[in-house]
Amino acid sequence: MEKFRHVLIPTRGEGKCAKPMSQYRYRKTTCNEQACNGDEICVAHQDLIIAIDSSGSVQEKGFKVVTDWVAVLLKRYMAEYFGEEAVKIGIVLFGNGVIMPDGKTVSPAIAAQKLTFDLDAVKEVVAGLPFKKGFTNMAQAFGMAEDMFTKGLRRSASQSVMVVTDGKPSFSFMTQEMVEQLDDKSIMRYFVVISEAELGSPELKNMKVWASQPWETNIVHVQSGLLMLEAEPELWAEKAVTKFCPQAISPSSMMYESSIYGYEHVKDSGWCGAKSSVLSKECEDAAQCAALASGAGLESFLLGAYFRRGWCIGGDMKVDQAQYTEWQENKAKPDCPTGWTSSMLYDFYAMQPVGQDTTAVSS
Repeated sequence: MEKFRHVLIPTRGEGKCAKPMSQYRYRKTTCNEQACNGDEICVAHQDLIIAIDSSGSVQEKGFKVVTDWVAVLLKRYMAEYFGEEAVKIGIVLFGNGVIMPDGKTVSPAIAAQKLTFDLDAVKEVVAGLPFKKGFTNMAQAFGMAEDMFTKGLRRSASQSVMVVTDGKPSFSFMTQEMVEQLDDKSIMRYFVVISEAELGSPELKNMKVWASQPWETNIVHVQSGLLMLEAEPELWAEKAVTKFCPQAISPSSMMYESSIYGYEHVKDSGWCGAKSSVLSKECEDAAQCAALASGAGLESFLLGAYFRRGWCIGGDMKVDQAQYTEWQENKAKPDCPTGWTSSMLYDFYAMQPVGQDTTAVSS
């Protein structure tokens, strides 16, 4: 995270102003430094286009390694979670670059799969992608991604492009122009760079400029190239998800917290049953709200979001062992016996029934 303080009124006469990088005007700190568990998945409200490089420099065997890795990566993205829409994914294929018959224009990238929640269809498309062995028309890939966002984005979701490449683009000036267009529309740009070259080398220096800033957060560099990607696909999928996903969670960590703290996050933007009394309007987190619900002898509670952040409201929903286990096992589409009441202002949680052993429940 970076924090800047800009000059509003220039110095006059003998006046002085702190330098731009002094501690008075610039601060920088790292965040999310905790170790990963290894099973992280992406449940963010995100529209993501994965642009896959099939240029001649990747080579046919390398392209197979890349598509196999993308298939591994896709397993970590959830189209639904906590009963709400999560990630919507599209696929762009580039590296089919040739000069068109007019002698001026470059062939467009291929929209292999429009933005969709059907992740099985996305996986099928990736498995069948052809190796094009043209030059690396990355600018056209960004242009195609922009067009796909125009036709299929959700206004409430974040928009991102993840480029999987060996980092050897053609027509850098044209690519820079397209990057600026995406930047103007607040479309994030992530890079998975599969190359033995160093990121500081002339060969890869553009990746640091074209990635959203700060680039350290938005680039995953597979240092040993395709051999390393093929040897440890799950490792690099974990790195990509935990770096690029706005909301990555660990199911095993959630299960552990559920067994320790005695409550389960069931659904976002809605609740089951009816509201009861307001327990607090200054609740810091779900654990604190769960403690209040437990003290009140309740079996469910609502935690406020957005304009109701900090609110903790008891629920009248009775939760037995069978219902609690069902909610633990079905995170994508949890079922409510009485029907869900929708509201973006509250998320629904269930208290662990007394005597239940949650460690026996699989994620």
